[in-house]
Amino acid sequence: MFILFGKIIYLFIWSFLLFNLICPYPKPANLIAYLALATFVIVHGLQAWLLSSTLSSQEKSQDRFKVLRIFLFGVFEALSWKQKKSK
Repeated sequence: MFILFGKIIYLFIWSFLLFNLICPYPKPANLIAYLALATFVIVHGLQAWLLSSTLSSQEKSQDRFKVLRIFLFGVFEALSWKQKKSK
């Protein structure tokens, strides 16, 4: 339940930050949103790159959207992997 709640919050944050690209917020808020979006892209990109490098080629071919889910949901996707492996 905690992981699902975290994923929903991440989707809300991504939509909030990407909406700023379509319809910019007022002056000081849009700069903060641009900075937050850049930070999100860099941090989640690094996390997706690191976690995808740990995947075997078989795991990558089985689920092509795994790296995208890592990029979107970050640590919550990694936690869901851990939860699935423990079951």
